[in-house]
Amino acid sequence: MCRTKEYDFNDAMARYAWYPCTANHTHTVFWLKWEPSTTMICLDGEWNQQVSCEPIDCRIPDQHHVYPATFNCSEGTTLGKRCSFACKPPAQLKGSNNNLTCLEDGLWSFPEALCELMCRAPPVIPNADLQTGRCRVQKHKVGSFCKYKCRPGYHVPGPSQKARKRTFKIQCAQDGTWLEGACIPVTCDPPPSKFHGLYHCTNGFQFNSVCQIKCNEEDPQPGQGSNTIRCRKDGNWSGSFHLCPEMQGQCSAPIQLRGGLKLQCPDGSEIGAECTILCPEHHTEPILLSANETLQDIQHWMKPPRVKRVVCTGELKWYPYLDLIYCIKGCEFLYKAGRPPTLGSTMEANYGGQGKRGVRHLMHIVVTPSDV
Repeated sequence: MCRTKEYDFNDAMARYAWYPCTANHTHTVFWLKWEPSTTMICLDGEWNQQVSCEPIDCRIPDQHHVYPATFNCSEGTTLGKRCSFACKPPAQLKGSNNNLTCLEDGLWSFPEALCELMCRAPPVIPNADLQTGRCRVQKHKVGSFCKYKCRPGYHVPGPSQKARKRTFKIQCAQDGTWLEGACIPVTCDPPPSKFHGLYHCTNGFQFNSVCQIKCNEEDPQPGQGSNTIRCRKDGNWSGSFHLCPEMQGQCSAPIQLRGGLKLQCPDGSEIGAECTILCPEHHTEPILLSANETLQDIQHWMKPPRVKRVVCTGELKWYPYLDLIYCIKGCEFLYKAGRPPTLGSTMEANYGGQGKRGVRHLMHIVVTPSDV
């Protein structure tokens, strides 16, 4: 039902109409803002807008209204209807009322409970003991820390082998999970290369591993004790090896080495003597391959290990094995017209060796301030 009233408006006859909607409905005016009532103007025999009354609908709650949560609106989303929410694991409900109500303004009521992201009890980390007593409970706020200590013979991973840490902390992250932490076994450095191939170890070079050289003679040499060493928890061996009395002689000089390799042995070729490896060509360097690799398998990004020296072992063999040593070219920087590089210029590096199809590997390098 419309109530109308006439006014003079710029010398023209205008007719106003006021339309109220029934309860639980709002006006929709050209798909614009919803209102419980609106006014229309009749000018020159036409109304200035179209009006319809539609139910107030809050629609499905936005995911950020309660986060992180899932919503259940089985009753619907119109005025007076309720939606419940459940927290997504590992978030936990803080409060008791997990319902939202659709209000007259088309918005959901403010939540009386929230989903709080929390971490559960921290994980059991192998070879580590939890040090923080409060961390044994089930709920931990984001940002909280728990401290661990590695057991004897284990340490925290890190680049430095000399300064081995045994304690570390893990933090409850914003997604409700704990950041990782670990304890790895302490390892001892390999025994000197001259003993390579002579000893056997119970567990490699890890903590508590026992390595032994068995000599043909039963009695140890005077003052040298048993030829057995153990890797201690500090990363050092409990003792040192000695050569057995029967281990004497020298390594034979290789007649011909692969690719023109040469050995320079200033101290001879007795057991324990070191020889420098020389490559025949300029800008080449020796690398060590594994037994199942060939030079054609090596790409520039693999960074094969470099080797500078070989040692005569107690087995009267050169180590590393000469058959696994190859010479390859390093990076050769090619300058145009022999001019030095300038800041920001690009150089072409030619990595030695050829690919499987005979194509050399090229890298482009940009000169930085530290290079000039």
